[in-house]
Amino acid sequence: MNRKYGLISLIAGLVLVLGVGAVFVFSQGSSEVKGNGEVEEMSPQAMKKFMKEDGTGYVMLTSDEEKRDDWLFSVKEHAKKYNIQVNELDEDRDDIPGTSNPYDWGLSQDRDSLAVYENGKLKKQISFDEYEPSQLEAELDHFIKTSKEMYFSE
Repeated sequence: MNRKYGLISLIAGLVLVLGVGAVFVFSQGSSEVKGNGEVEEMSPQAMKKFMKEDGTGYVMLTSDEEKRDDWLFSVKEHAKKYNIQVNELDEDRDDIPGTSNPYDWGLSQDRDSLAVYENGKLKKQISFDEYEPSQLEAELDHFIKTSKEMYFSE
């Protein structure tokens, strides 16, 4: 009888170890975006390096100098709310030639947009100009919430 309980305990222990191991192995394949709730402006070279080496996360690309501050404020608020890191490239920078395009920096999103990338591949984007300022807050909220659920484990 004592031997029977020992065998059952051993089997239960093995099942537990295999279960924990499987969870660990499968979780290694899922993407995760570590966030600090901030928007970090990046140089073109830093963006290109990020996209080449990691390429997973949120990227804000702006070119409209007049509207940038408003968009940046909204994205910062949502980055804090959802504790995500957003990398931003402002194409109005002095070190970006007027003849450049987003592909030069490893980006495939539209200008004046927030996008989510996974391993350097564009998954989803939201273009700021498509929405009135009053609508943009709700759309950003929906975009970030759904993209976190779809592409990143929590």
